[in-house]
Amino acid sequence: MSKFISIECDTSEVRLAVGTIGLTGVSIEKVMSAPIELDQASQPWGSPQAVSALKELLQQGGIKGGNVIACVSRNDIELRAITLPLVDDNELPDMVRFAAPRYFANVNESWPLDFITMPSHLEGSIDCIVGAISPALIQKIDSTVSEAGLTLKHMVLRPMAAAAGAIAKHPEWANSTTLFIDLLNDEADVVITERGKSVFMRSFYAPTDPQDAQSVKILASEVKRTLMSAVSQRPGLKVDQLIVWTKDSLAPFAQALSQATDMPVKMLDPFTMAERADISVAATTQTVGRFAPVLGALQFPNTTDRLIDFANPRKKVERKKPIGKYILAGAAATGLLAASWWWYSSRHAALDQDIALLKAEVDSDVPILKSSTKNLADWKKVETFLQGDILWVDELERLSLNSKDSDTTYFGGTTFALEPRSNNATIATKFFTKEQDLVPEIQGAYRDAKHNVRGTGLAQSQDKKYPVAADMLINVATVEVTDPRNVKRKPIVPASTEPATSEPATSEPATSEPATTEPATSEPATTEPATSEPATTEPATTEPATTQPATTQPATTGPATTGPATTGPATTEPETTEPATTEPKPEPTTEPEPIIGGAS
Repeated sequence: MSKFISIECDTSEVRLAVGTIGLTGVSIEKVMSAPIELDQASQPWGSPQAVSALKELLQQGGIKGGNVIACVSRNDIELRAITLPLVDDNELPDMVRFAAPRYFANVNESWPLDFITMPSHLEGSIDCIVGAISPALIQKIDSTVSEAGLTLKHMVLRPMAAAAGAIAKHPEWANSTTLFIDLLNDEADVVITERGKSVFMRSFYAPTDPQDAQSVKILASEVKRTLMSAVSQRPGLKVDQLIVWTKDSLAPFAQALSQATDMPVKMLDPFTMAERADISVAATTQTVGRFAPVLGALQFPNTTDRLIDFANPRKKVERKKPIGKYILAGAAATGLLAASWWWYSSRHAALDQDIALLKAEVDSDVPILKSSTKNLADWKKVETFLQGDILWVDELERLSLNSKDSDTTYFGGTTFALEPRSNNATIATKFFTKEQDLVPEIQGAYRDAKHNVRGTGLAQSQDKKYPVAADMLINVATVEVTDPRNVKRKPIVPASTEPATSEPATSEPATSEPATTEPATSEPATTEPATSEPATTEPATTEPATTQPATTQPATTGPATTGPATTGPATTEPETTEPATTEPKPEPTTEPEPIIGGAS
């Protein structure tokens, strides 16, 4: 069994919970809080007031030391949802760190990254929520904990910790899609869980007054906006129920929220997770939901797959190498190499000359290699230029065509920028609209595969007709450039050099039978008397030799030999000799020799 202390602090209060984690679960012993006074814009972690309040709580509870789980606000980190190809779980951490720079604009390599996987909504892919935290904030959290005599072990995200605690208390919620709402004075944390894992988180300004009906309307409007944003990232997402961290005494407030959102709303008191704990809450505490993160964070050792831990980012597990086997394999390889070298030296010394010749050829290709390397470097510069060759006129036209009518929205100053080193093209603009609910719809109109839209600010405008002012940043994808080495050219078909001699050889055999009656084809075969006389003096041999096989060998003889052979008397008539003197074609003179040889 191990004891952990979960700590969270904001500008008005420091909260902690002490629990013992064992095989049977988590036993929470103490829940405490102490007030502090800080400006709303200041960072409570690392401040002297937070350190002093934490020391006072430890002294009051008799806590001398322990391991700490720090809860970090959603507003203090960078959080993105990314989709990656399906890879092995051990390769996923490296894949996330490789893809993260494309999604985080202000994050560098020194920022710790951690992630959790979500239920995938696309087949063959992995969905992840990736978080990044500033090293300076980690240093402040560590100094706050260490100055109080404690040891920082884990650093989790506040909304995730609260949701993990709720699901650990109610395991049946792991099979549904639930939206958790944590009311924190003038703001609220919202997290959506699907199959027990967080898939969407958001923090927004929402002053909560259970007695004010307008407060319920504001909260319901933000809930609907959260659902729209979540569906845009995860198509098909459908929330089954709303869970509000509060006491049962606010049942009218929950009922009004249920009617405004048209969804079932349940209330969950976070202190139900610490029924046997010694609770000492400061009088300044306004909402019990503020204790949900510190109570849920104590479930971390049992729910590591549901929480991001910035103190221990997920890494690739290095497998132990069998050094002994490597040594034996190396020794065997060395012996085999020595034996092979001896065999080669004794039996194949003559190949050294061939090796020298091949080496000379390789050396002769060095200038070509240098030239190719230079050409590749030059092309890389051209490719970089072409990738950043974005037509800003088209982007301006798209910005204009996708905008709403002027009665609803109008745009202010717009900046088109291209970062020369990374070709990161951005469009920063500011628009003014009548209703705050239109902001996600306006931003979504400019989002597609080549444009990543991100809202950078939301404020109240001085223009009474357009009271809402919103800043929007559009990241334009770089232009895809085709590598000239991948261009496919059509092959050039060489022209035929002998069309006259090649065509007759293939056309005549197809008409061998009709050609036997034409004298024009039979006459060239009898142009040589020496070959025609034996055919007429020995009819016993010529008739069976020409009548049967002559028709089965049209490749070289064609119809020239079948004519005189089948019409025996035609060869003795003088009519066959007269056309022979009138057609001096050289082609048939070269063919009778193999014809006679085949017949004999």
